[in-house]
Amino acid sequence: MAIPLHRARFSWGAKTHIDLEWSKGSGKQLPVPPPAPQLVMAEEETSPDEHTARGIPALCWRENSPVLFERFQLRENTEYLVDVTLPKSLADLENGAPYPKGWPFNERLATVFRIDPPRRWRENADGSTTISGLLRLRGHAGILDLSLGHDAPLIAEVVCRKLGYLDEFRALLDEVAEEFSELLLQYDSPVSASFNLSDVTPETEAALLFQMRHIMTDRNLPVALDEIRRSFHTRLDQWRGIEDISAVQEPDVVAFIEELDESVLVEGGPLARLFHGYSPREFPVLETCETADTVENRYVKFFLEELLLIAQRLAASLARNGRTASLREVEGWIFALDEELASGQWRQVGTFRNFPSNSQVLQKRRGYREILKFDLSLRMSLELPWKRAGQLADGLIGDLRPVSELYEYWCFFLLRRSLAELAEAELPGDSSLIDVTEGGLQVRLLRGKRSRVSYLYKRDSTSTVKMNLFYNRAFQRPTRSLSAWHGSYTARFDPDYSIEIIVQGDGFLHRHWLHFDAKYRLDSVDLEAVSETEDAEDDLDADYEAELARVYRQDDLFKMHTYRDGIMSSRGAYILFPGDSASLRLTGPRKNLFVRHPSAFDGSPAYLFPSVGAFDLCPGRDNGQRPIIQEFLKGILDAVSTGRPYYEEQGMF
Repeated sequence: MAIPLHRARFSWGAKTHIDLEWSKGSGKQLPVPPPAPQLVMAEEETSPDEHTARGIPALCWRENSPVLFERFQLRENTEYLVDVTLPKSLADLENGAPYPKGWPFNERLATVFRIDPPRRWRENADGSTTISGLLRLRGHAGILDLSLGHDAPLIAEVVCRKLGYLDEFRALLDEVAEEFSELLLQYDSPVSASFNLSDVTPETEAALLFQMRHIMTDRNLPVALDEIRRSFHTRLDQWRGIEDISAVQEPDVVAFIEELDESVLVEGGPLARLFHGYSPREFPVLETCETADTVENRYVKFFLEELLLIAQRLAASLARNGRTASLREVEGWIFALDEELASGQWRQVGTFRNFPSNSQVLQKRRGYREILKFDLSLRMSLELPWKRAGQLADGLIGDLRPVSELYEYWCFFLLRRSLAELAEAELPGDSSLIDVTEGGLQVRLLRGKRSRVSYLYKRDSTSTVKMNLFYNRAFQRPTRSLSAWHGSYTARFDPDYSIEIIVQGDGFLHRHWLHFDAKYRLDSVDLEAVSETEDAEDDLDADYEAELARVYRQDDLFKMHTYRDGIMSSRGAYILFPGDSASLRLTGPRKNLFVRHPSAFDGSPAYLFPSVGAFDLCPGRDNGQRPIIQEFLKGILDAVSTGRPYYEEQGMF
């Protein structure tokens, strides 16, 4: 439950306070403030805005906040009035000037906090001084450290205004980790997978936490352990024993004959007629017992113990750094792993000594094979070698929430998966997304670099198309004359993703480009506001522009027009955004694709390109949305695979 607030006051003693107030709206004091640490006074919001009505207040205490997030929350792109009271006189503070940027907070707040001039500070009757300022949060979501030192800690979550952000960020973390793990596991590498807790450094802890979140999510490790419990691996142990002749029930006759010892024979006895008047005092028996102490179970137990050690190490580090939200999450892992290892089935399993590399149980049995996959991805020590690696790593622990960047990576992998499913084969090349480095394997997905994967598509036995998927490829104006349509004829463009389709026809290679931009903050309500227009033909241009403005933010959509026009050989440019629809719509109030041909105005063009538009692609809803994009791409591939020349104003029509 979220309690929308207008103002909140935190106190650490009689002379140290922080007052936060939303610069808009109005408030009414609550008789009892929410149970936030050090919160001594709070006003509820009495004039909520649109975002508050949709569940994202400017200021709130969220008791049921997911473990990834702090419970005291502010909002991006919002302004706050701040009063900080310090236990010093006004004269002492003025004598200590000049202060570093961001003061009295951490220097990292210098870009978002502006302090008022000293003439506006006020000295209080108790000798303390209140400093005023303006906190202006821009388009960044994540942890905001408002502490006034170790003795006055205050951590707030800056929440994205995007509806569904709290759930979508968790889904993004999980699904991006899944894609990276699959990449590493698919790579046939000679690099040995080595992992040791002593090898973990502060720089790699964020990546380790990233992998642990993926492993510990409800649909991964808990599901694998449930599968193991349902078909717990056991084996039959047999050994030869010796029993008194009177107690033998399952005699091992073969062993008795092969290893007959005359010293155990005595005169008379129950078997005297078989042994010329003698009977053995003892007889060998074959004993059988079912045991769960198998090498496969020892391996799983060892993996769980290793996860527990990693979680305990992460918890200690997070506690030292004051990362309370992530600490709560890791402490939940520790409890779950402790509880699992304390169960009776693991107590009967011994110490792990040798890895069963050829075990069919680990490779094929449900539950065990998932554990092997999780272990391999963890041991490959996934690093984050992206352009914004440092900021992203901070966000995984709980500083900056790089939701837009993660959404970009996620969309790239979904496009990659769509092309891979359409293609006959992935082509080898030197532009693999995997690098072999001295430290092991790394995912190479570098913004501004040529991260490329190539595929071969066959419509039939005679038509073959090559596809190249690029991440953030740059298109520049060539410096010399070219015979082919290549690059940009004006300025430099760098779409988030570009798909190059190469077709052989008429003795020439024909290139077709499709471009996509990921816009996490493009809101689905923009689509819902669209209404059908049926005005006169002479007003078509104005109505078209008005409709586009309602469907998307104008600058985003116009950027797609710029890509399609400015980058030569481009056939389409499209926005990917986390909407909630799953369809390709050419007409109606939620139109999302605009085809560049007169026949498209009634919604029935022969081809769906050249065009601009937007596709819904939301974490958690992509199972129904990605097939729409995949079918769209297939239609384009089938159309261009004929090899016919393409003329800009006629297209394929």
